[in-house]
Amino acid sequence: MYLSQLHLQGFRTAADTKISFQPGVSVLLGENNAGKSNVMDALRHLTQPLDPRERSLHPSLDDLHRDGCTAEGHNQNCRTSIDLTARYFSRNPADLHLYASAFAEDPEKPHPDGQQPPLPSAPGATPKAIRYHLNIAPPTTPFGMAKRTWTAGTGTTADRDPEPAARDRIRHVYLPPLRDAGRELGSAGGARIQHILERLLKDDADREEFLSEVGGAFKQLRSTQKPLQTAVEAVQGRLTRLTEGAHSQTADLGFADATLSSIARNLRFLMAQVGLDPRDLAESGLGYANLMFMATVLTQLERAAEADLTLLLVEEPEAHLHPQLQAILLDHLAEEVRKSQVREVDAHGWLGRIQVVVTTHSPHVATAVDPSNVVVLQRRTVQAPAPPQPQPQDETIGQGNSPGPETGEASTSPADAAPNPSRQSYTTTAVSVCRLNLPDYDRNKIRNYLNATRNVMLFGQRILLVEGIAESVVLPAFARTIFADSPAQLQRFHGTALIPIDGVDFLPYMRLLLAADPDTGRRIARRVAVITDGDAGKDHRQQLAETRISEIGQQITSTGSSGAVRVFSNEFTLESELLKANGVNRNLLLQAWQKQRPKAWEGDWEAIGEGSPSEQARAISLLLDSKKIRKGDLAQDFLSGAEQPFTRSSFAVPDYLTDALNWVTEELPDDHA
Repeated sequence: MYLSQLHLQGFRTAADTKISFQPGVSVLLGENNAGKSNVMDALRHLTQPLDPRERSLHPSLDDLHRDGCTAEGHNQNCRTSIDLTARYFSRNPADLHLYASAFAEDPEKPHPDGQQPPLPSAPGATPKAIRYHLNIAPPTTPFGMAKRTWTAGTGTTADRDPEPAARDRIRHVYLPPLRDAGRELGSAGGARIQHILERLLKDDADREEFLSEVGGAFKQLRSTQKPLQTAVEAVQGRLTRLTEGAHSQTADLGFADATLSSIARNLRFLMAQVGLDPRDLAESGLGYANLMFMATVLTQLERAAEADLTLLLVEEPEAHLHPQLQAILLDHLAEEVRKSQVREVDAHGWLGRIQVVVTTHSPHVATAVDPSNVVVLQRRTVQAPAPPQPQPQDETIGQGNSPGPETGEASTSPADAAPNPSRQSYTTTAVSVCRLNLPDYDRNKIRNYLNATRNVMLFGQRILLVEGIAESVVLPAFARTIFADSPAQLQRFHGTALIPIDGVDFLPYMRLLLAADPDTGRRIARRVAVITDGDAGKDHRQQLAETRISEIGQQITSTGSSGAVRVFSNEFTLESELLKANGVNRNLLLQAWQKQRPKAWEGDWEAIGEGSPSEQARAISLLLDSKKIRKGDLAQDFLSGAEQPFTRSSFAVPDYLTDALNWVTEELPDDHA
């Protein structure tokens, strides 16, 4: 059993957003303000906390999506409520026998599980899905109460929430961002320590035995410590003098009654590297202190056996953690999931399954899971439609902008086609990689290819795909010179993911970036520039290059993404084009070549000759192959010989690279977001 889909309508930045999840660990990534925390809060509204002490969320009018209206411009046709819908799926119908009233008609087919471990299933069983829908009407006054209306299944029965006790078997544990471990685990009254003790001492007999032993230890400490006895005697002498004229009093010292709260208030978590004496958390680094805090929260998962499904909601786990610790943390969370999937159903009938949802800005966290478990959230500009006329609606369906599947942008009516800044709206859109229906070859290649450097392509909306390291070395320097007089374009270049694919097989990455999520019609990328070599004069390699460029064109046509992707190719290779660009480039290349072939460079350069730029370009292209020149080093040496700081006179930028940089950094509607 796992959460398979979340549908948000009218909730904060989400006008109408569907998100699909995989079993196991799902990672939500995206730029700031993309709506990641809003998704987590929606799940907190839809499920009860595993720990009843967790603070509940209280909806407010600010939670309503504005649909392009200003607060002063609201009218009777504007949204007044929020709709949140969760779908849960299981291969084994027996897992859902208590949720019969929530069965969803015509459940969606589950998406591929990638490399996730298999879930328990009964042979020949028909998978089932259940659905819970929550409508929230926020309070209209500062001290009012929100109205919550639940619907189970299709909501066609008279009792729309027939078995709320079943719904309460789905829980969550929330790990917030920006954790202050020192405050939470230090002088905050021991509340977290008390919670852990209470979970461990659930049986009354165990609790009474613990308190009795601690109380006995307190009494023994009082009777054996001479300073305590001396302190009593010092007070007793004066107390006797003050009270003997009336009713004489006797003084003594004793510890407070041993209760879990009194014990916890006087306990502190300590920590140090193995082999050293544990010390106060203030003496530990922020990262390890954060892990201590996480460990205390994760102890709640021991109670996951008391629920059918526990959603562990973790926001920004990378805070203060170096990359290796981030990977270790995600592996631990995945292990918790794996253990829960094979847990035997206990005598009370709890399934005890765990599913993890993580938000992150860290490429290291994003690469710790299979690409199928990644959801890319984006903030998109839409043109809000005119206020709708009142119409009867199904209570389970909210209002929102419907995305257009062809362009990946929100659709508008013809009347709204003209820009109207006063009705501009921002909305959260989602691309669930598991829903892109990528071929197995693509999924395997992307899984093996993505690392913490390359997967930045999933975070931004502008991507430069290049063949190798040489292009990735020179393009930042070229951009600084081309955009010296255009600060806005230079900033947009800094916001572009520059990805060397270490080869020429661009298609798997283009399909990942340009395929539309069938639920939302959205793509990961809004603009993709592909920079590739023509390899002219190299026989079979030239034919392969022509075939490659043709296949890329066919991919653009098949995805309907002609406005989102463009190919920029040269005649030979990058180095040939640098030589053709002339100017100071010939001397820079000569100096760089000398560093790589200090004994043979003169003969090489004679072979290049003094002919036309095209002849020299062809000659150096052939030399690059025959002399096995390291192109990345050659690019580094080319730049190191250029006049710095880089200006337009430092080197000549080939035209095809200038065109690519200008196109990928063109202003898009969201650049003002």
